[in-house]
Amino acid sequence: MKSYSCLLFCALLLLASVAPAQTIHVPTFTGSTTVIEIHKNDPSKNKTTKITNRIWLPTLVLSSTDIQQFFGSDKALSPLNQIGSAYNGASSSATVSANLVSLIFGSGWQLVVTTNVQAGSAGVTNVPQGTVPTLSASAAGQATQNMLYGGTILLAADLPLLYYGPSVNDGGGFGFQLDAVTREGIDVQNFKSGTTTSVTSPPSHHATQLETYFLYNSVNPPQGATTGFAGSIFLGGSYGYTYTSHDYARDYGFGSQVNNGVGQISAGVLITNVAKISVSRAFGPTQTYIDSTSMAQTKVNNFKAWSFAITYQTSASKPSPTTITIQ
Repeated sequence: MKSYSCLLFCALLLLASVAPAQTIHVPTFTGSTTVIEIHKNDPSKNKTTKITNRIWLPTLVLSSTDIQQFFGSDKALSPLNQIGSAYNGASSSATVSANLVSLIFGSGWQLVVTTNVQAGSAGVTNVPQGTVPTLSASAAGQATQNMLYGGTILLAADLPLLYYGPSVNDGGGFGFQLDAVTREGIDVQNFKSGTTTSVTSPPSHHATQLETYFLYNSVNPPQGATTGFAGSIFLGGSYGYTYTSHDYARDYGFGSQVNNGVGQISAGVLITNVAKISVSRAFGPTQTYIDSTSMAQTKVNNFKAWSFAITYQTSASKPSPTTITIQ
């Protein structure tokens, strides 16, 4: 318990000086292989070798088993392997997300089907072309969060480009990772107050971004273990191109801004194979709308609102050692 408290305290110190955000994947594993050599004719030469890969090109170096471990999964196909919730101050609501299914490919990338649900009130008045929408402040904030996370249902692909970092046995190690992430999503409910759920021509969102992370592992192993590390503190972020459909941009105060640069910064603490706790802040376009309470025209950037999130992930088993038999 003391180790977790210490990690959280270190994370809070880090958070005091940065503006954080949500990321898809914070690494907990790099390829670390145990090779057992068995010499049939001369048992005195038998040996066990630990090979630690401090990887620069994960897709070229890691085996298919290591790729699964790299993404924190026991299988190439994993249903419901991650669930989380992020509370945002501007929307006064939480975005509850879950990975419905994760596919990991031997070539080194991950495909994830995700759903996001806004747990909070919403309100929007349908507007004709060229006019300013009437929104509640929370609805405007929720629209921004939905644009940031990619829709209520989305497909995301995560390709690790570079990685340097500690193995599963390196307490106190420093790690760095760079990923390319692309996603495509839709809004099933369209955030329309008082309307039924509809998938007829739903608004769409696209993003292609680079994500990077820096992490530092604790020196102590998990409770009851003799190797590994109990957790890490991390700093991460993303930036890239996003597109949202014209109707969505018009109805939620973004006007004609359908092509945007959107970024995030995040920091927090990762408890190995258990949960990720983070605080985040994003960067994106402003909204202009008529506040439904004061009826005053309002211009605000809700991307800059702070979010607090916790994500749970199923733990992955360690890969089996490779056995080489020599005659």
